[in-house]
Amino acid sequence: MNTTDIIVLALMAVAAIIAAGAFAAIAKYLFDRGLADQKNPAPNIIEFYKTYIASTRKEAGRIGGVFWVHSVFTGLFIAIGVIYSVVRFIFPFLMGT
Repeated sequence: MNTTDIIVLALMAVAAIIAAGAFAAIAKYLFDRGLADQKNPAPNIIEFYKTYIASTRKEAGRIGGVFWVHSVFTGLFIAIGVIYSVVRFIFPFLMGT
């Protein structure tokens, strides 16, 4: 593992923590308003998103900002991991080095 690997892992960790925190805020919003069952052992996350979007759109006329934070940082987590994996492992293999 080199320095670049550690930097990329740190960036991914930060993105994952922010995404998880935003999802926790979405879940708290739904639980506080009784829109989701906190005791459900296997909740459908897609339903959380749909319910949050519908509720915030009804309340404020737009989708809540926490959803956008969650979406962006989840996307960053995935994109950083995929791009770095391709650059680190696939490109050298294809270039024959």
